[in-house]
Amino acid sequence: MNTVPPTSELFPQDQFIGRHPTILFKSRVQWAVRNRHKNGLADAVFESRGGELLIHEPTFLRWFLGLTSRAKPRAQRRKRRQP
Repeated sequence: MNTVPPTSELFPQDQFIGRHPTILFKSRVQWAVRNRHKNGLADAVFESRGGELLIHEPTFLRWFLGLTSRAKPRAQRRKRRQP
């Protein structure tokens, strides 16, 4: 992302996890944010002036649910030939 998204879409980690308690766990979000430069999530995490990491909700959820271009479709299983 080149520009900063609206502040209504940015949340600190704890508040973000509280908004989605059924699908997100603290350890899972911490891992994703910590490895954001390797896993393609760098566009979803912003650092505030105070040094707090803020998560862009729409971008993170698209990544988490596999809706981004990084998610590759799985190959279909091949049917075995019948002799």
